[in-house]
Amino acid sequence: MADLQLRALDITKHFQGVAALAEVTLEVERGSIHGVVGPNGAGKTTLLNVMSGFLPPSRGVVELDGRDVTRLAPQKRVPLGLTRTFQNLRLFGGLTVRENVLLGQHSRARTGFLSLWPLRTAAEKELDRAAEHALEAFGLTEYRRRRAATLPYGLQKQLEIARAVSAKPRLLLMDEPAAGMTAKERLDLVPRIRALRDEGLTVVIVEHDMEVIGAVCDVVTVLNFGRKLVEGAPKVALASAEVRTAYLGT
Repeated sequence: MADLQLRALDITKHFQGVAALAEVTLEVERGSIHGVVGPNGAGKTTLLNVMSGFLPPSRGVVELDGRDVTRLAPQKRVPLGLTRTFQNLRLFGGLTVRENVLLGQHSRARTGFLSLWPLRTAAEKELDRAAEHALEAFGLTEYRRRRAATLPYGLQKQLEIARAVSAKPRLLLMDEPAAGMTAKERLDLVPRIRALRDEGLTVVIVEHDMEVIGAVCDVVTVLNFGRKLVEGAPKVALASAEVRTAYLGT
């Protein structure tokens, strides 16, 4: 039996009577990278928002490590090991890169936002080491003292991921991490996502860049018009006739 870390069962979501999602089931195995793709308006971000708690489903159940978290607020899911990134950046532009990463750890810090001040306890020193590790992993060490708002957009995207990773999640949901990045930044992102998996993190990634999806994912789920169209290994799922029709109309 598969070791499932996340299950979204028969998820339906209506907006003013229109079904953005219709009976979608997503099962994510522990230690995998699971991609969710589809044309614009397919329901990808809506599904991510339901799984992370930012939207309640109209029907269906979300389970994390076998626990029903369907009605649990997003901030209550973080201590359970789930964090996410956003398509539209949610950085604190006036704070430094390092301070943004430390704020990502507030759910782990005994003193909460006091972790921005000189660290005193062994636990806080460990948080500082985790922050530095996240900065290094995403190529941000040299920018650690710069205000987040002054970084190029691609580096701000890296910072968004580093902040989420610094919280030491067991499951990371990523919403279009490669969007707005240069070709080189997208190329650099691939081994960084793989490294997260190699460190024991489970990843769900919503992405339009099929090269990134094909390079990092173990399983791909394709949505279209709010329904699951096909699911399987990237080479099989992305090459299916149903997916070509959805994307190209052929």
